Amino acid sequence: MEQRYKSVTIFEFQEKFKTDDDGKRYLSETKKAKFSLLKAFYIVSCVLTLVCFFGCHSGHHTTVVRLRCQDKVNPEGVEQALLSWQIASAAQDVRQTAWEVEIFSSERNLKKGDADVWKSGKQISDRQLDVVPSGAVLTAGELYWWRVRIWDEADEASEWSAPASFSLGPQDAAYWQAKWITAEWTDGCPMPYFRKVFDISAASGAKPVRAVVYLSGLGCGDLFLNGKQVDETRIIDPAQTDYEKYAFYNTFNVTALLKSKENCIGVMLGDGWYNQGLVWGPAFAYGKPMLFLQMEITYDDGSKKIIGTDESWKWFAGPVLKSNLYAGETYDAGKVVDGWADAAVDCSHWQDAVPATGVIPAALKPQIIEPVRLQREITPVALWQNPDGKWVFDFGVNVAAVPRITVSQPKGTHLRMCMGEYLNDDRTVNYGTTGVFATGVIQTDEYICAGNGTETWTPRFTYHGFRYLELSGMSGVPDPSWIKAVTVYTDVPAIGRFECSEPQINRLHEMAVRTMLSNIHGIPTDCPHRERCGWLGDAHTVAPFENCNYDMNNFWMKYLDDIKSSADVFLENTLHQKLYNSEFYFADKAPGIPFMIAPGRRLCGVASPDWGTAVVQLPWFTYLYYGNARALEVHYPEMKQWVDHIAALADGHIVPYGLGDWCPPGGNQTIDCPIPLSSTAFHYYDASIVAQVAAILDKKDDAAYYRHLKEQIGKALTDKFYDSTNKTFGSQTADAMALDFGFAPVADRKAVSDAIVRNIEEKYNHFFHTGIFGMGRIGQALSRNGNSEAAWKTFTKKGENSFEWMWTNADATTLWEILPIHEESKAVCLKGNSSLNHPMLGGYDTWFYEDIAGIRPEVSCPGYKIIRFEPTLTGQLEWAKASISTPYGKTESDWSKKNGKLMWKITVPPNASGWVALPVRKKIKVNEEETADQYPVVENREDVLIRRFPSGFFNISIEE
Repeated sequence: MEQRYKSVTIFEFQEKFKTDDDGKRYLSETKKAKFSLLKAFYIVSCVLTLVCFFGCHSGHHTTVVRLRCQDKVNPEGVEQALLSWQIASAAQDVRQTAWEVEIFSSERNLKKGDADVWKSGKQISDRQLDVVPSGAVLTAGELYWWRVRIWDEADEASEWSAPASFSLGPQDAAYWQAKWITAEWTDGCPMPYFRKVFDISAASGAKPVRAVVYLSGLGCGDLFLNGKQVDETRIIDPAQTDYEKYAFYNTFNVTALLKSKENCIGVMLGDGWYNQGLVWGPAFAYGKPMLFLQMEITYDDGSKKIIGTDESWKWFAGPVLKSNLYAGETYDAGKVVDGWADAAVDCSHWQDAVPATGVIPAALKPQIIEPVRLQREITPVALWQNPDGKWVFDFGVNVAAVPRITVSQPKGTHLRMCMGEYLNDDRTVNYGTTGVFATGVIQTDEYICAGNGTETWTPRFTYHGFRYLELSGMSGVPDPSWIKAVTVYTDVPAIGRFECSEPQINRLHEMAVRTMLSNIHGIPTDCPHRERCGWLGDAHTVAPFENCNYDMNNFWMKYLDDIKSSADVFLENTLHQKLYNSEFYFADKAPGIPFMIAPGRRLCGVASPDWGTAVVQLPWFTYLYYGNARALEVHYPEMKQWVDHIAALADGHIVPYGLGDWCPPGGNQTIDCPIPLSSTAFHYYDASIVAQVAAILDKKDDAAYYRHLKEQIGKALTDKFYDSTNKTFGSQTADAMALDFGFAPVADRKAVSDAIVRNIEEKYNHFFHTGIFGMGRIGQALSRNGNSEAAWKTFTKKGENSFEWMWTNADATTLWEILPIHEESKAVCLKGNSSLNHPMLGGYDTWFYEDIAGIRPEVSCPGYKIIRFEPTLTGQLEWAKASISTPYGKTESDWSKKNGKLMWKITVPPNASGWVALPVRKKIKVNEEETADQYPVVENREDVLIRRFPSGFFNISIEE
């Protein structure tokens, strides 16, 4: 039982109960005092004990926590007021039956309890995600406070939550009083500083109480106020978009940085994606860097002052001589203007800003996804001089990062840092795998020293994919402390943790996560050096495993808008992908049909059937893992259009085009799953998803139509590709897709899984032969269909033809574009200069969470409102544990074996429930009780009963 009061000593209690008689005397009769106080202590203790005992399920023992607006904590400048919360309670079976939200216009009104903006009243509902304050009048730029309370299953109300806040970002063009400005550019000129001096004094004498800045620096910009960088952890900000359609701005609360009178606001610009014409050609640039900024100062009398970018702003050449996302950044510390963002510094010789030219975004939108940030410093593990006389720093792992240098060198010393992933035999850096053959550039950062003592510098407008850094140009012998690698990625919150008793599986998990983090930079990229493109096929492949590890909700919503904005164009007789990314055809493209890549100008043709399926799968995964119904509501038209588009390409429901099961061991020439099979399988899956979404959105006719279409596609697949004698679709990937998507004959599911085992053992040296479509499905296809032992043996195999070979013989620390599982695959990957940091083959990591630890979302109640607990490798591993911070709270599964008994701890968050797989014909105890019969059966399988558990913590033991 949870203790709800603080224990006190009799002396503390006596002090609390001193009596002041008319303020003149204290109780002084010692015996009388002791008796009275002990009596009072006894009575109060009994009352507290009874309250604790009888109130253990009451609303007052349930608290509301982690208030979020648009999935962010106390955000400034969000797109919509979408309110969510979580429930905390130590009790079991806690369910929300109603909620109430209040919104306040000020902290003062909050303290008074005057909800002057919106009162929901008591709403009978268990909903706690993305609640819309319907009818609330909310003004962009204003800060609002809100709180929530809930009623539990006993109709007991909780206390009001601690308050949270939010503000809406402006989205109406009429709101803005600023202009897009730029500098007078000449070829090869440095990146500019911009600044504006202003006085915050109000004629009325009012005092400033709030100041926010809305900033969009294209390609990217750093904000300064009164000499201080507002947030030095953010880089290459804002995130990439289709700039013809819209650009993002970010909102900064700078109230604490204001000075009493004169202030100075400053911005440094970089090229970013907006002016990226060096690689892929000049047509990929939108124009020269430009700036849009609006600062709003609110005073205590309600008045406001606006400072916006216009021609009165000043600019001057800065120390960034050049910046390019692919090629790198050059910085001359001798050209730094000291105090350039301080009001007191004389900048009378600076030039006036000019109106921006080039592509002016049609709209400005608030950036909802987390910014790209500098993350973790990595120190080198080795340093040596190569035969060329240059010094090589080895950081031990392959990452997306920037160098951070700390040096003391003579003035004018020109340090050059070149970065790569791989070493030649002579221990020089090999730059081939970073895509030099395609980009024409080596990732290079340069720093020219000011010579004024110890200098520290980190690039701001670029990032790189590397493990090795080659340094030249210094005076003397470098020390390992000179350079650190600082990892760089979109700052998505970590939500998943996984670990098990098998070190090889733990290492595979670590590699998948490291590779993922190397490839989220405002978009889901394929690699952090060569392309850095948002390929749709890669995105739908990685989404499930990334969703287990990080909160990607806002990230995927942003990327879905990228796909939509890129696709929203009609093109006549344009390039379409046909086969293998090397055969094409030309046809008209309707608005809404996506390209292979989004966003940006590098599109690589209209999407193939197996890449464009992302427009259906990504909204579905966002709904499934985060309970985000908006993803379905907003993107249903494109989902439906895509299925209809592929149906028109099909011949007898068989889809002939695609790239196929990309990058199996040995390269694409060894793909053994026919493209018509994998593309048609995705068509089947997409039709199935759209049928379910139509039902969720109450589109009954659509639901019936796409269910029927799915059945027709499934029949076509089995008629054409299924070998009913040998119970196989012909390859590991084909059988895995058939089992995952559900078109394998139900009665043959075990036999189809057995066919995968035969293929592994007889054809591919006891190992997997899958590309990106099979790798994320094969573990499940085995362990969920009676082949856990085969899955275990294959994932833990050692030597030639194994995952282990990747790090023992190829020294891989991230997932390669072609996994180096043996000498041949390693050679194929390196010979083709393929990337050594590609997340698309990390889909196996989903299986670690869902089948080894046994935590899965249930589609009937998404967002883990119902959690399936069903580990499928308890016969092979000694222990495994995982946790996921779901939208409803943390869920955990932690199992271990000891003396023939399986001990299993699970946690179900409040207002959720668990469907727990328990074997029949075994002795089961739950929380030391003799039976699990009190938990109702929701599914009955041959050897397993799925029982419904309420919220809470459960200690389950299972033995013969």
